Amino acid sequence: AIDVANVEAEGFPNGLGVVKVMGRNSGFIAMHSALGCCVADLCLVPEVDFYFDGPGGIADHIYERIARNGKAVIVVAEGAGQNLMKEMGAAAGGEEVKKDLSGNVLLDDVGPWLVRQLKTRLDDRLAAATEYGDGLNTKYVDPSYMVRAVPPNAADNLYCSQLAQNAVHGAMAGFSNFLVGAINTRECYLPIELVVNKRNVIDTSHQSLWEYVVFATGQPSFQTDLDPHDDEDAMTTASGGVILSTE
Repeated sequence: AIDVANVEAEGFPNGLGVVKVMGRNSGFIAMHSALGCCVADLCLVPEVDFYFDGPGGIADHIYERIARNGKAVIVVAEGAGQNLMKEMGAAAGGEEVKKDLSGNVLLDDVGPWLVRQLKTRLDDRLAAATEYGDGLNTKYVDPSYMVRAVPPNAADNLYCSQLAQNAVHGAMAGFSNFLVGAINTRECYLPIELVVNKRNVIDTSHQSLWEYVVFATGQPSFQTDLDPHDDEDAMTTASGGVILSTE
């Protein structure tokens, strides 16, 4: 999907490809995709608030990238920008929190909203700066569940087989209320109550994987002096996250 957005953006003057990927509360898919594709100019995730205007805003960043390269690509997680949408009055439900049948909070669609906001801010600026008056040409791609519907590779099959076999061994050994997971490359049995109230989110403070995204894309860091996690309580993960309690 990102390759498609990049090709589409390259095919039009002042092209902007925007790809929205899965990630309601955590932006791992967006972060890893932005690092892996090597063409992303901006990555937006739920863990990091962003803004459009002023120094360090994404509008100036995208304008500079398009002015320099003729195109830009944005990877955005579906849960990014929800607070900003509410502040700008773009949230569909207003102050009311709506949930689906599974109890998940219904998110506002950040993808089309992001495209509209950048179109409004950059169209005239780019038209005035180009020889033929070309404005911003946006191409929006939403792969939705295609991300998790691709066929598994050999590593996926091996890992899932290990999880399944260890789950059966645990049940036959008399264990219950547990799940199987890998910790430091070793399969372990974990009590469900120890896991269900935790959430793995991108850690922007205690390890450098998010810093790689910032350096690779050249985007503003959007960091503040406020650190919500204590160093002694941070449990970093190999995927570039930190385990937080949801209680």
